[in-house]
Amino acid sequence: MVKKIYTLLGNLLLLLVIVVLLISLYSLFQSKRNPDVLPSVLGFNVLTVQSGSMEPSIKRGDLIIVRPSENRELNDVVTYRNKAGTLVTHRIVNIVNENETKLYQTKGDANNVVDNDLVSMDQLIGTVVLKIPKLGTVLGFFRGFWGMTILILIPFFFVIIGIVKKMITKDQVQECAQNFRG
Repeated sequence: MVKKIYTLLGNLLLLLVIVVLLISLYSLFQSKRNPDVLPSVLGFNVLTVQSGSMEPSIKRGDLIIVRPSENRELNDVVTYRNKAGTLVTHRIVNIVNENETKLYQTKGDANNVVDNDLVSMDQLIGTVVLKIPKLGTVLGFFRGFWGMTILILIPFFFVIIGIVKKMITKDQVQECAQNFRG
């Protein structure tokens, strides 16, 4: 029974590693091929929070999933590209209609004042639909050299173990143990 649980956990871990590897590789190739476009998976942008401006609701190192949407409302947490080109994730605190154009006033939860500039629809990337604490930090590690190396070596390690297990039978292990004892 314990062996089955370990096998199941090992298979789930291997599957998780493969999925993370594929998503990381896909995002990496997407961002290298077209650096001006945010990498997306199935239409969702996967981003890592870099600052503490949204604490305590969203912390530095959290992974956020952003979905493009047309309907933004008061108190929605949105990601947008500011005038300097930097991605910002803040909460909508006011909606302003200026010359029949909707503009959004945003503010970080940890900030005392609203952001200087109003945000236009053209600047908006989308609305935050999911936050996974600290996963952004973990994925950031796996996107680096050592992380990629580990992600490649883990499946390789499992394959080698599987091959060795098939080569060595239980009888051979018992025979070896008896020879060792005496």
